[in-house]
Amino acid sequence: MNLDHFIYFIETVKHNSFTTASEKLFISQSTISKAIRSLEKEYDTNLIDRTSKQFKLTSAGELFYYSAVKIVSNYQAENELLLDLLKSKKGTLKLGVPPVTITIVYSLLNTYKAIYPDIRLQILEMGANKIYSLAKSGAIDIGILIQPFKNPDFLQIPFYHSDIVCLSGLNHPRLSGKKKVHWSELCNENLCILDKSFMLHDIILKEYKNMNINPIISLESAQWDLLIEAVSNSESITFLPRPIIEMFCRNKIEIHEIHQLNLPWIPTAVYHKGKFLSTPIKLFLDMVKNYNNRQSLI
Repeated sequence: MNLDHFIYFIETVKHNSFTTASEKLFISQSTISKAIRSLEKEYDTNLIDRTSKQFKLTSAGELFYYSAVKIVSNYQAENELLLDLLKSKKGTLKLGVPPVTITIVYSLLNTYKAIYPDIRLQILEMGANKIYSLAKSGAIDIGILIQPFKNPDFLQIPFYHSDIVCLSGLNHPRLSGKKKVHWSELCNENLCILDKSFMLHDIILKEYKNMNINPIISLESAQWDLLIEAVSNSESITFLPRPIIEMFCRNKIEIHEIHQLNLPWIPTAVYHKGKFLSTPIKLFLDMVKNYNNRQSLI
């Protein structure tokens, strides 16, 4: 069904004239004539009485006219409603954010809520690997993941740059006072680590494997604060993003950079290329881009 054909028919009936309708619509009379014949063929009925010397509708044409007006009117009303919804700063934004990252993202989310109070912000707090699965399935709009992240079906916007550091208790017998440590020094240290739902879990174990070290894992948890408590009260070590420690735990944990190894920590907003970008999504992505630009200038 071509909606224009209905519009041409309605305009012709309103003016009882092909000539006047073509002038009002800025199209040729032949275009209108072909459109009406197309409707007659599609509905298998004659709409115009062509035996009459003056413009006249058949009884089927009369019925068709009133239905056509309703169809066009409903379409226009629904289209206007759709445009309002698409442009409206209302709706819902579903975000997946790892607990380790939420403290960094919080200021961004708080600003978003302040600027767009009518947008409902729904946050799912879980490990990055689970977030990735939800983003692939379309269950969430945007996921916050950690680099490296490679998937050609996703677009990504990095928005924060820091690093991952090794952490120990303040009185660790072998690491205390050392600003930098070698991987070789960590061979026999008990490791407390985020569980497998976190990308950071995979990143750290991959580095151990690259150094041919088989880590002694004493604790896996989805709670980064539990890892901090465990390390601060034992001789274990853990690995977490530097900003988390500097914000909350500096007085109970010692930070060690890893000698000759850079472990970047780059939270990144990702979304599927096929995702329909509603206004709430677009507004959030614009904010992330601006945040990234500010970070680049620091």
